[in-house]
Amino acid sequence: MSKRLVHFKEGRKGDAVSWEGRGKEIKTQEIGQPITDRTWWEGRWVLCPVRLRAQTESGEVSLELADAVAAVSRERRIVSTALVGRDGTVKEYINEGDWQVNLVVGIQAVRDGVIADEWPSDELRELRKILDAKTSVEVQSEFLGVFDITKIVIKSYSAQQTTEANYQAVSISAVSDEDYEIYSNEY
Repeated sequence: MSKRLVHFKEGRKGDAVSWEGRGKEIKTQEIGQPITDRTWWEGRWVLCPVRLRAQTESGEVSLELADAVAAVSRERRIVSTALVGRDGTVKEYINEGDWQVNLVVGIQAVRDGVIADEWPSDELRELRKILDAKTSVEVQSEFLGVFDITKIVIKSYSAQQTTEANYQAVSISAVSDEDYEIYSNEY
């Protein structure tokens, strides 16, 4: 004996949707080209610095990292439910997950505003104060701002010793953090 488990409403009525130009001409725009003229880049340090600020046990620490490359990714939380006798699943959108943020930063020794010819131990110690903070870290960069990321929580970081130069690379793995206000009506 067969029973009806699911009743679907009748599908859309009328003409099929036309995606052809949406009734208008398709407009194109020119894509930016990389600047390959070496003289244009001379004297420029960075176009998109990353600034970090955290409240640590020893007070507030802020750093501006000129040599930083960020990567972001985000997963959506979707519940998929299989239906008996049907191929595929019904998808239910739940919410956006946190942003996964990966930063690779380069630290250089700087003395009196000039890059020094020594390993950057002092600068690395300052960065470590922020990385070891047990709170969210304020982050500001034009790139991260595009994705509305203003705070991160450091999950892990790693560095491989480089003693041949005045430069130390550090990889940082973090997740985005936001301030929330939660209200309850159950008092």
